[in-house]
Parts: sequence; structure tokens; C-alpha cells
Amino acid sequence: MSERTVPRYAVLASQLRADILARRLKPGDPLPTEAQLSAAFGVSRFTVREALRALAGEGLIRRRRGSGTRVADGRPALRQALADTRALLQYAAASSFQISPARPVSLRAPEAALLGRPPGEPWLHVRGIRVMDGAAAPIAVTDAYLHPRFAPVVDRLESGHEALFSQLARLAGLRITRVTQEIQAVNATAAEAGLLGIGRGAACLRIIRHYFEDGDSLVEMSCSVHPGERFTYMVETSG
Repeated sequence: MSERTVPRYAVLASQLRADILARRLKPGDPLPTEAQLSAAFGVSRFTVREALRALAGEGLIRRRRGSGTRVADGRPALRQALADTRALLQYAAASSFQISPARPVSLRAPEAALLGRPPGEPWLHVRGIRVMDGAAAPIAVTDAYLHPRFAPVVDRLESGHEALFSQLARLAGLRITRVTQEIQAVNATAAEAGLLGIGRGAACLRIIRHYFEDGDSLVEMSCSVHPGERFTYMVETSG
């Protein structure tokens, strides 16, 4: 995804997040005012507010009336709000996803049970490591399974800031209309621990998503494992 297609608030949030995670802005440090950030980055006050709201949702900053905005104390962890696919696109825009080439597989029994599909069913498998911008340690390892009918376009999938399902929709000319997800508490396997830089058996969250076109046509399944200390899941609703 080019920078032109990433919302301006997400670009600003990414720059500020990098400064916080790299400790150029330390816990307790005040952030510049909205007016100062607006002038420094050449963006509107609305863009600044949206960027700060995103960082506050991730737990990286604290905003208090009368005392301004400061870098939060404690270890930063990702907070992801999911109401629709826009939240997934924002998550992708704030992180880098490094993928391996797609390869055809037949689902083994454990994978089939995990993803809710019949054993032996053919899919295209892509493994990726996701790292939040400015962070050193990965936030997730993801095994994605794409429907075999997308074989003509999978070689054009790229690492970067665009979500895999968004790339697939763009390349294949489809529209994702529904996403289901299941969240499980799990312990890291030896392979997951090695990829994530954590201890074997460490507490993790596993998120399984199914992506559908036109409501019922399954196009992608993904299984992402997140270290518990680096990930907080948040659902926000409004009445």
C-alpha cells in the first residue's frame, strides 16, 4: 500500500508510535499540543486528533483535560478495536507484514479442525510475521489460507502495510462483505515461540478469522498468534 492510500492520521500515528517505542519519547513525557503537531506535520487539527485517539486506544498515550497529553507509563501493548474491516485496515497501516511466498497445501487434521474445514481440502498457504511500526519485536505470526481459485494472483501479494485480504480483494476484483473471528487463549508452540522471540508455552492470544465474499463465499482464513504481553483486544460499541 502506498503512503497516498494510507489515511493521513495513520501516517502521523505511525511516526509518533515509532518515537514512543524507540524511547525517543519516554513514559511521562508530554506530547506537543494539537496546534504544534498540526504545524510540524502540515496536517489538520482533525488529523492530529484522530492520530492521538488511535494512540490512546493502543494504550501508548494518556490524554487528560487540563494536563495535556503524555506518553503512558508501563510497557506499550497493542489495543485493537474491531467493529468492521476498517479497523483491520488501520491495524495493517500501522504495522508491517512480512510474508513468505504462497504454496499449495492440503489441510492436515489439526489445521482443518482449527479452521473449521474438512481435512485434505486444498488451500494456498501464506505465513507472515507482523511488526508494529517502530517496534523491534513482532506482534504476531499469522498463517493465512487462501482459496485455490486465487492461484493466478497470489504471486502478486506483497509484504508491507496493506492487509492480505485487502490485497486479495484488489487483485481479484472482489469485495469482502463479512468477517467472522474467534479468540482463544493458548500457549505458544516451539515454532511460534521461535518466530515471536518468546518462551515456549508463553501465554498468547490466537485469533482465527474467516473472510467472506457476498456473505457466504469463503475466500480467506487466517490464524494469528499474538504474545499476551504485546496484545490487548478491545471491542467498542455505541448505542
